[in-house]
Amino acid sequence: MLQETENTLTETSAMHDQDDRPSRRSATDTMPALQALTAQQSGTRREATIAIQQASDRSRILASSSGVTAPQSLSFGEWAQIACGIRQRMEAVSACLDHVFMGRRFPEFLLQSSSVVRLLRTFTDQIGEVTRKSISWGWLASTDLYIAADGRIIVIDQNLSSPTGLELLARLIDRAQGESVTAFNDLARRLAESVVTYGDGTDSGSAIVLDPCRYNPTFRENEFLARTIGAQIAHAGELAVTKDGVELVSGMKRTRIHTIMHRVDDDLLDPNCFRPDSLVGLPGLCKAWKNGLVNLVNPLGSSAANIRSFVQLVPTMIREFLGEEPALQIATSQACCAAEAMRELSEDPTRFAVRTNDPMHPARPYFGDAATASETHSMLNAVRRNPSKFVTRALLPDSEMRGFNLRVFSSMGKGFYLPRCGIGRQCQSDGGATLAINDDVSACFVG
Repeated sequence: MLQETENTLTETSAMHDQDDRPSRRSATDTMPALQALTAQQSGTRREATIAIQQASDRSRILASSSGVTAPQSLSFGEWAQIACGIRQRMEAVSACLDHVFMGRRFPEFLLQSSSVVRLLRTFTDQIGEVTRKSISWGWLASTDLYIAADGRIIVIDQNLSSPTGLELLARLIDRAQGESVTAFNDLARRLAESVVTYGDGTDSGSAIVLDPCRYNPTFRENEFLARTIGAQIAHAGELAVTKDGVELVSGMKRTRIHTIMHRVDDDLLDPNCFRPDSLVGLPGLCKAWKNGLVNLVNPLGSSAANIRSFVQLVPTMIREFLGEEPALQIATSQACCAAEAMRELSEDPTRFAVRTNDPMHPARPYFGDAATASETHSMLNAVRRNPSKFVTRALLPDSEMRGFNLRVFSSMGKGFYLPRCGIGRQCQSDGGATLAINDDVSACFVG
């Protein structure tokens, strides 16, 4: 496939040389932009490859250790590659979760990871049989990427459960850059359109953002998200599940809700189905969803796709379900429950970073190159007590520490869209971002 693309590029280049030599400069400068925009909408491998090959002009200003104040930028080809790779990932994960939740079948490659299979089986057992005709795997997602100084783009983590950071991105965008403002506004518009049509609703009043409570640390982000998609923010106490679906109760008025974008963890979403001690979930919501009476953006089971052991299997999913080669590399992580990973970590901890397998419930990460003997001892004891909770990731060589971490946002519902902007942060020694997205004072806009 790649060889065919290269041949096509060579022929096209020769034709331009013969037929349009006077306008060669302007055509070369503008075509990558058009192809990158096309790749963002369709995400095809061919269009992304053409944009990558033709976009030779790179401009990037790296963050300083004292904080990021200067703007950063990626070439059109890099954005095209990112759009293609994330489109592949979201489509492949959708197909895989469909097999598990609708067909109740585990693809062969999933069986290689005992921790992933155990997690997915827990979800399927708690949810029970899904009687709705189909699951619409619609997402607002974020992807954390390591952008190396030599131009390599590597997936570090993904979050398919209504991630945080959109409000920060809106504040970071340089208002003088009209193109960036338009890209962000397009994301908001497309997300709003997807949410409304997702539940067969007729207006934004049929969609809500489910928030845990007004005093949770992400309330500001959740309120911003609700304004962005033109929906109302609501708490579980304001909702009721009836035989017809979910209703928003306000005094004597009841409004039928078609679509819920939830900002509550899956295991807290319905105390009748998951954790019975949940005080922020809506009793009966899981039953209403699996019977097709209400739709969930980031449906039940999406949080399983955030697990780092699951992320490692996504390239295989792309090959199996899409028949394509992944457009993006992935940072290799190994679950500590694997004997080989545990042996390597015990022999030489200085080579690895250790993080929790679930990035939604993080603990303080361990970095072997900077840890004291006491920290190493504590880490090894914690991992041995519960190895399935942790993963190892190889540390970057010193020569590669000049890169940065980039969080991009994408939506999938009524089509796929990824705006050409994101949040740049300094990276740690394994390529991950320095701090949590809302606390990182060194975050900067990348366009």
